[in-house]
Amino acid sequence: MMDANPVRRALRRLQRLALGRRARTFNEDELRCPAMVFAPHPDDETLGCGGAILQKRRAGAAVRIVLLTDGASSHAHLISRDELKAQRAKEALGAAKVLGVEEADVFLLGFPDGALDANREAAVARVEDLLRRHRPEQLFVPYARGEHADHVSTNHLVHEAVTRVGRPVTVFEYAVWAWRHWPMVGFGRTRRQQRSVLAGTVSTRLGLRMLKDFRTKVSLRGVVEQKRAALALHASQMERRDAEPRWHTLHDVDGGEFLPCFFEEDELYRRIDIAAR
Repeated sequence: MMDANPVRRALRRLQRLALGRRARTFNEDELRCPAMVFAPHPDDETLGCGGAILQKRRAGAAVRIVLLTDGASSHAHLISRDELKAQRAKEALGAAKVLGVEEADVFLLGFPDGALDANREAAVARVEDLLRRHRPEQLFVPYARGEHADHVSTNHLVHEAVTRVGRPVTVFEYAVWAWRHWPMVGFGRTRRQQRSVLAGTVSTRLGLRMLKDFRTKVSLRGVVEQKRAALALHASQMERRDAEPRWHTLHDVDGGEFLPCFFEEDELYRRIDIAAR
């Protein structure tokens, strides 16, 4: 019987190649546009669009990062929420500096991890205020399909704030957990892993929906190692604390197949142009 893994790996390569070929690269004018990056949790900004942040900063663009939640639930069974909240905030500021964004341009909104939708009105108001004050021309937000709840909520509430502000803006949606679909990753060994990957596979239609949606890209050429260095500073997500086997990291997701999705040749985005009201 043929081993399914080589077949899946071949399909993964073909899918990623097709995504790259169908997408148009950011031009220099787009790289220079002022932008605001919205992340549900500390590390999503680096995973999803760290390369775009680096390339835009190289081009001289103003980039601001907005972290919607405190990220305090990721290891709440092993550490107090207050301690983890403080750690993740410090990590986020360090990673942002590696990405070329100074502390003054990082906004920690601090809504409870896992409860963003329950704080929707307050979050929309905060985002609306930031949009009015800084007037970015581009917004980076999570893709809404195949993503976890806070990611979907971030997408929806930013779009609502954009509607309230009424100014023209270009939105670029980035994937994080949506990459967790077959054939990009395997189905894993546990039922929980299998259910999660299956859900992502269904919502992205084996990734075919992403082929339709993700038609814009930013090259990681020349910045991939900086992106890796920024992600490494999110130590609570990248390193096992005190060799605790229950302290899961991003390296553990899907047997190590998840993280490489963010270090391919390009970062891919769904582009939405929103006209003024």
